[in-house]
Amino acid sequence: MKNLKIRKYCKGDEKGFLALDRKLEEHKYNRRSISNFLWKYKSKNFFGKSVNYFSEYNNKIIAHFGAIPLGWYLNSKFTLGSCSIAMMVSPEWQSKGLIKFVGDKVFDDLKKNKVDFVYGFPNEKAYLLHKNIWNYKDAFDQNLYLINRKKIIEENNKEFVITPIAKFEKSFDLFWSKNRKYYKNILDRRSSFLNWRYLKRPDDQYKPFFVYQKKQLLGYFILKKYYDGKTLTIHVIDLFFKDTSQSNFNKLFKNIFSYIKKNQKTFDNISLWINGSRKINNSLLNLGFMIISSRKMIYKNLLSKKNLNLDKMYFTMGDTLEIY
Repeated sequence: MKNLKIRKYCKGDEKGFLALDRKLEEHKYNRRSISNFLWKYKSKNFFGKSVNYFSEYNNKIIAHFGAIPLGWYLNSKFTLGSCSIAMMVSPEWQSKGLIKFVGDKVFDDLKKNKVDFVYGFPNEKAYLLHKNIWNYKDAFDQNLYLINRKKIIEENNKEFVITPIAKFEKSFDLFWSKNRKYYKNILDRRSSFLNWRYLKRPDDQYKPFFVYQKKQLLGYFILKKYYDGKTLTIHVIDLFFKDTSQSNFNKLFKNIFSYIKKNQKTFDNISLWINGSRKINNSLLNLGFMIISSRKMIYKNLLSKKNLNLDKMYFTMGDTLEIY
């Protein structure tokens, strides 16, 4: 078709991207923004340049597909992965096969950049597209845990100290490198990435906290508020802790959620994703969290044909880089 193009980003495309997003109304209460677009695709990410392609017809953007490179440790070995995001097609162009050509351009660039695999959490419709068009594989079902504010038991154990984080300093990298070995499959959480991901993102306010036990750093957690028009939920976007006993994890999380309840005065629920940690899963269930839904995590090999065995991947909301 003469006036149909598939191309990389040109200055000003963020406006057309936003218009397409509004047309589809994918995230009514957590909408994408121009500042978010520029942060994802144009700012400096430690792991490399993001890739995104557009399709335009008669100078109007009608489709988009993007991916952000991320460092992962798989079986404790560093590899470069990528999170696929913002697959969008204007309604009048859906079911015409257009998105395959846009996505193929993204995958070709990722391969050139030595990215080993790509993953995502598509909605039901997009899930079938990913499976049928690009042969994505199922990795695991990501559970959403939720507890109502009223069911949180307040406790103030002075053994634990929780302090806000203004910045992840380089000194944190020693803690990270010592303790990532307890999680064989995990996103690289070095300080430079955490600062870019949570403290340099311009359109959302994340609140990170360190947790100490007897003056020793146990790990961190990061909060973000989400309002859906009816209820205010506090998402525990990310969390990473050194390995400890099940009973200590139980005490730790009891104090964390008690701290949230005490210091965040107006909210209805706390929710989080967690995969790949049996102890944290047990602690949440012991404290009264309910699993209210699940969503499939899928992936596609780009360079290797090996089965990546991602079912035990440690995963949180923050590892998606999309709406959270």
